[in-house]
Amino acid sequence: MDRRSHGVEKKGLTKQLLWEEYTQQYPNRCYSYSQFCARYTDWRKNKNAPCAKYTVPVTSCLSDYAGPTMPVVCASSGEIRTAQIFVAVLGASNYTFAEATWSQSLPDWLGSHVRAFEFFGGTPVMLVPDNLKAG
Repeated sequence: MDRRSHGVEKKGLTKQLLWEEYTQQYPNRCYSYSQFCARYTDWRKNKNAPCAKYTVPVTSCLSDYAGPTMPVVCASSGEIRTAQIFVAVLGASNYTFAEATWSQSLPDWLGSHVRAFEFFGGTPVMLVPDNLKAG
């Protein structure tokens, strides 16, 4: 139980594991699992500590080019080029990355993903591209 008493949450640490450690440490005075959970909840309330947060990890990134294009005007020549809008969204949070590229070619598609993952600070478990033509 002391793993959480200092506010340190460990990845993969569950009440079940805490209870198993408790029963090994105090075999002559252990509670049932349900009693342990009830007492643990009371203990957490008394410590004024926040309850353990259960979150869904980011497992997927959805990516696609948006349908509408965007005109880009060159300041020096006045030439108007059409830019494609790449969008990547983290599935669990809707955290979004978007950028303009000149085409939907493989180099632009790959580069956009690299920059999206840099923006997100990592890569998800799964990439879900929509209607992938470039790849």
